Amino acid sequence: MLNEILILLFFSVVSVAVFRHLDVPAVLGYLVVGLLAGDRAFGLIHDSHAIEQIAEIGVVFLLFTIGLEVSIPRLIAMRNIVFGIGTIQVLVSALSTLVIGMLFGLSWQAAFAVGGALAMSSTAIVTKLLTEQYELHLPHGNISLGVLLFQDLAVVPFLVLIPIFAEPTTGSLLVPISLALAKGALAFAVIFYAGQYLVRPAIRMVASTRSHELFTLFILLVALVAAWLTWQLGLSLAMGAFLAGIMLAETEYQHHVEDEIRPFRDILMGLFFISVGSQFDWHIFFINPLEVFVLTLGLIAGKGIAIMLITAIAGYGRGIAIRAGILLGQGSEFGFALLAVALSTGLLGLEASQPIIAAIILSMAISPLLIRHNEAIALRFAPEYASRQDQAEQALETACADLKDHVLLCGFGRTGQNLAQFLKREGIAFVALEIDTEIVREAREAGEPVFLGDTSKSEILRLAGISRARVLAISFAQFKAAEHVTQAARELRPDIPLIVRTRDDRHLERLLECGADEVIPDTVESSMMLAQHTLAALGEDQQSIDVMLDEARAGHYARVRAFFHSRGDVDLHRPDNHHLHSIEILTRYHAVGHSIESLKCLGRIKVIGLRRNGITGDDPRLETIIKAGDVLVVEGHPDDIQAAEIEIMSGL
Repeated sequence: MLNEILILLFFSVVSVAVFRHLDVPAVLGYLVVGLLAGDRAFGLIHDSHAIEQIAEIGVVFLLFTIGLEVSIPRLIAMRNIVFGIGTIQVLVSALSTLVIGMLFGLSWQAAFAVGGALAMSSTAIVTKLLTEQYELHLPHGNISLGVLLFQDLAVVPFLVLIPIFAEPTTGSLLVPISLALAKGALAFAVIFYAGQYLVRPAIRMVASTRSHELFTLFILLVALVAAWLTWQLGLSLAMGAFLAGIMLAETEYQHHVEDEIRPFRDILMGLFFISVGSQFDWHIFFINPLEVFVLTLGLIAGKGIAIMLITAIAGYGRGIAIRAGILLGQGSEFGFALLAVALSTGLLGLEASQPIIAAIILSMAISPLLIRHNEAIALRFAPEYASRQDQAEQALETACADLKDHVLLCGFGRTGQNLAQFLKREGIAFVALEIDTEIVREAREAGEPVFLGDTSKSEILRLAGISRARVLAISFAQFKAAEHVTQAARELRPDIPLIVRTRDDRHLERLLECGADEVIPDTVESSMMLAQHTLAALGEDQQSIDVMLDEARAGHYARVRAFFHSRGDVDLHRPDNHHLHSIEILTRYHAVGHSIESLKCLGRIKVIGLRRNGITGDDPRLETIIKAGDVLVVEGHPDDIQAAEIEIMSGL
């Protein structure tokens, strides 16, 4: 068993690395590993049943993390899309597939399972590409997220019903379905009340211990106990995990829980997809290419057209409807999970599932190419969509035609709106550009000069009068988007003062390289505001406080950016050269008796403090001789600090 796992892990690392480099979903890499390791290729998996059992826990953790992302306030805010377009899409996709499956000889129970599998779209693919293309808050992005959210919820009833339909019965299904629903309601009630009165206080106690291991163990226990409970009630393991995720989503530790569970989910889900791939017969592409082609076309075009029609009927323009259909026209990781349930219960035969698995794989491989060009496709098939965009751009151009010496504000979220309030109080004209249609609509109804526009596009910045603007301010905190806007703005107007907000200081240098004049990191500024109020409360002179803050801001926060990191904060892939680390000098260390300036690593790190005989001094002189018992405080990148520590210890 260990031999097989090591082989699978090795090929998984290689495959996922290659697929990531090609910008293809990692799930396809795992499927390829399973395909190559299966009996129909190299036959590397001998104990496939054991691996399938381990992989089933991966589905449990997947549903657990999906439950963590189900936010009740978010559901309410997006209810029209989630329970409107989302409900109709799942019903239309599942029922149409059920009818077609029965026409091709499947039992209605098996066709129901296939319909549920093909009704789902890939959350991972869609959200990743929407984020990369800055389309997450555009109308078609909002529709897609709402529909995906309902699909996540819809998985649960399919997980409940598929095992019921697989059991042979001669009577009415009303009794077993009603019993299953009653069990589901009981499980929900037990998990909900346990969460309120047992888990919530317990997780606070566990978190108060500050034990990383204990917190992780507790989360694993909660997830698996919930899964075990629904299993004992005759329901699926995944359903209990989903309910546990929803329960923990209402606690203040939601994001911490998600971070802790992600490694288990990723590894075990990888094994699940490998097990699916090992059962896939790749010869189906040559034996029944027409069937695979028709199924893939039906999945991409059929589901896409259905979503387009539903979205158009809901009142959205044809261009937006086309873009939403393109985004959601593919198979899903959940599709594999539902097919696995259908196979394990005997509802669907392995041979019958082969063309369906092939269609899902192909659709997930093709979909990213279509999504990347969704705007161009919409413009090609909906000319009026282009005219609407032109009208929006004309409205922006008209509004800004006579403006000069105004502030061009990119982003009108909370930070942007607060900045706008100060500008209005000073009588300074501004124009705000925002991609969230809901914010734009409400702001314009309130009379604010806010326009729908993607600030990463040079044309939008030009129409907003960047050539005549006095200052450009980027108020959103997404680094990639800010980087793109900064570069575009600098190309159009090299001399404009450019102020950029960022969440922290990790990308400060990169934004300055792109052309930003000032970068305002939220975390650093908030700590300085805390210092200001604390010193004021202690009775310190306000003028001296202001001088200290000005000194701290000088040189792009150079004097306040370095800090001691916990082990969990360290990310070697981030360009963060402001880690602090203390190195205690022992008698046996090579550096004893040598001066600070003799250290070869001094070009990569900076010695900012020296503690000797209980007294700490800042910025020690380079000619200072290092003695045993000293503590050097150094600043730099974690890799450089580690190399410096090795040199100080052994001279290497």
